[in-house]
Amino acid sequence: MNRHNLSWIAVLLAALAGAAMAAATSPTASTPASPVKASLELNQQFYYVGDPMQVRITITNTGDAEVANPIKGGLIPPFQVLDADGKPLKSQSGAGSTEPQRPSKLSGKSGYFAIVDLSQPYPALKSRGVFTLRWKSDTLTADDIVVHIIPKFDPAKEYTARFETEEGAFVVDLMKKTAPIAVKAFVDMANAGFYDGLKIHEVRADQLVVGGDPTGTGGGQGPIRYPAELSAIPVVAGTVVMKPAGLAPPANASQFAISLKPEPRWTGQFTVLGQVVEGLDVVKRISNLASTDKPNYRPVTDIHTKHIVIVEKAGASATSTSGS
Repeated sequence: MNRHNLSWIAVLLAALAGAAMAAATSPTASTPASPVKASLELNQQFYYVGDPMQVRITITNTGDAEVANPIKGGLIPPFQVLDADGKPLKSQSGAGSTEPQRPSKLSGKSGYFAIVDLSQPYPALKSRGVFTLRWKSDTLTADDIVVHIIPKFDPAKEYTARFETEEGAFVVDLMKKTAPIAVKAFVDMANAGFYDGLKIHEVRADQLVVGGDPTGTGGGQGPIRYPAELSAIPVVAGTVVMKPAGLAPPANASQFAISLKPEPRWTGQFTVLGQVVEGLDVVKRISNLASTDKPNYRPVTDIHTKHIVIVEKAGASATSTSGS
């Protein structure tokens, strides 16, 4: 082997030695993630204008072994509130909570928490709007929570719902007197934006239109479940009923069906939510969209409840209570 080859081998060995040393001193990709997690929880399904905004922040060691607590400060200062445009709101006062004692170590499967009323340092949370709740420390980040502050349902008032779709809009007069539980649940879900963008997942020509399923399959349900309110109201063209979410006991959730012809067999079997009073031609047009064969009858082209606007019937001065 000549001198040139020996020189080349020496250079190669030196390079390999340097690479081995760098690998030994650099962090590896297999370094286990910290078992300590942060999480946020709300204490209500819906938040109404004027309600306190109580949020629970929990620090949990999800592992089995004891670990050092990575939080060096308090649990309250890392909170942030962002408006609908993603802009942070300025805190106006101290948080409505007392800091818990911070343990220096967390044993396996243990943790600690604080409950904070964010409406005290952020008064905007007592007003109508959409806000993002965020918690982030130097070492941990909790998943954001988006919360809708909605108008409080008034049982003394009557309501209508305007359904906006790609095929046009139709208006439903909500029957609060015979279905107060269903109407309140529907109004709250609509005002919270739950129905916005959901697919109308079943159409039968001049017979039926069904929507309100968050999965778009007919097998899903919304955020709340409540007792059915069966009545003797006749089901005719334009009658809106709640699709049962349970039979023992009878219960409803978020799915609704709009009949486009008299259905005597339905009377007394469903909760009647309301009656279409404007735009029945739009509902008929939706029912005649091309669809798959039975048993699903899914529209071939997606159609949605793009937005549902809830309106208080307060005479000539009725005003919208839905989010924009």
